[in-house]
Amino acid sequence: MKKHTMGTSLLIALSYTCMSALHADVSDAQMRSLENRVNALEQKKSTGNALNPSGRPQVRDGADLFINIDWLIWQAHENGLGYAVKTSSSQTVTNALYRSSERNLSFDWDCGFRFGFGWNTPRDGWDLSATWTWFHNKAHDDITVGSTKMLLPVFSYEPSNTTINGFRSADAKWWLKLNLIDLDLGREFFVSKWMTLRPFIGLRTGWIYQTNKVTFGKATPSSSQTGIYMKDKNNYWGLGLHSGLDSEWGLGAGFSVFAKAAASLLYGFFQIDSYETQLLSSSRNDTVNNKDSFRVDRAMTDLALGLRWDTMLSDDRFHIGLQAGWEHLMFFGQNQFKRFYGMALSNAGAFVANQGDLTIQGWTLSGRFDF
Repeated sequence: MKKHTMGTSLLIALSYTCMSALHADVSDAQMRSLENRVNALEQKKSTGNALNPSGRPQVRDGADLFINIDWLIWQAHENGLGYAVKTSSSQTVTNALYRSSERNLSFDWDCGFRFGFGWNTPRDGWDLSATWTWFHNKAHDDITVGSTKMLLPVFSYEPSNTTINGFRSADAKWWLKLNLIDLDLGREFFVSKWMTLRPFIGLRTGWIYQTNKVTFGKATPSSSQTGIYMKDKNNYWGLGLHSGLDSEWGLGAGFSVFAKAAASLLYGFFQIDSYETQLLSSSRNDTVNNKDSFRVDRAMTDLALGLRWDTMLSDDRFHIGLQAGWEHLMFFGQNQFKRFYGMALSNAGAFVANQGDLTIQGWTLSGRFDF
């Protein structure tokens, strides 16, 4: 029994010794590998070669400043702006929506601009830039129907004692005013011979003002009320974080394909104004004059893809870049126009908001000058 116990103890001791030696060998190997990697890194640094060399345009004996000027050819869209329902005939209340259709706005293409100014800092290839985006857009639609059809208002609040069934004509207009200011810190660097990346972080502030006007006329059946006029305002301002990634794939001869993806989260507030009046034969009767304001976060995304051409001038003392691409911007939850639907006095304040998102897309022609 003692011999068996001594043999077992000897075997355990031998196994522990072998495992300790093996662990020491593995630990020594890991340390040697780590030391080799550190030595290689220090050797690269000592030779003056950066691990991710700067990929930004670098002029010789310049002020390290650059200017961007963009011409925007954009079009906005926003869901939840349908303003009237067209019936297939002079229906009763019970079947007014049978074979009906909704009228929506037709959005125009408009021009805007974006102006940027930046500085290539002497620290590790970083650049600091400020950009202002300005864009105004509008939309319009109108319709007139015959005596066998009707137009039903979508936005309108009609008191319960009204005798109006519908209208024969409608006219809707919408305006957008957009201003964005971005302050970004980024670094463009090579990840291969023909590809660069530029991650950036910063701040964004934005003003998004919307106005919506709708007029209905030729009330049916005929009465002292001839129509309805509505004017709503939906204004938003916010400030928050802005971050993204620019990328460039070289094609040769100065040409390259560029892409951009960015996201922002702004904290701000909405101010909503709602006004409606009944158009009478000789006067007006105001039925809605409501104001609301509240604070909320809103997310935004930016996407871009296009073709770029770059060249250096005057013995590398200046740089010029030209590009054309398609951009898509999305502003989540921007349609806060109110729709009052309460009829009886007990629920006259009932309304629906947050009708949808605002999107802007279109062509962008850009020029950059480094000096």
